[in-house]
Amino acid sequence: MALVLITHDLALVAEAAHKIIVMYAGQVVETGDAKDIFRAPRHPYTQALLRALPEFAQDKARLASLPGVVPGKYDRPNGCLLNPRCPYATDKCHSEEPALADLTGGRQSKCHYPLDDAGRPGL
Repeated sequence: MALVLITHDLALVAEAAHKIIVMYAGQVVETGDAKDIFRAPRHPYTQALLRALPEFAQDKARLASLPGVVPGKYDRPNGCLLNPRCPYATDKCHSEEPALADLTGGRQSKCHYPLDDAGRPGL
């Protein structure tokens, strides 16, 4: 049996899903096993989503967020859709759209510089 769950509730995703597809601005940016994605995201948008989760040990802490806004249907940037908001964007990101590339462990990332296990881009 399969269930397609479309949500922003990452706690629900962690509880209910074995495989995850992360989307940004209507495009798939990362896929993989839920445990692997939550442990070490490979795309900067996925990393930002996980960093935005509230920590209950911290009272009234401001949640992390990416600057800027999600591009609309008619105002898409050249290159990677995340490049105006991505902290790791390079000239290549502004000029070339990345492909959804196969990574190790059955994972995929639509990033020129997929993140490593420590969350650093593979520049």
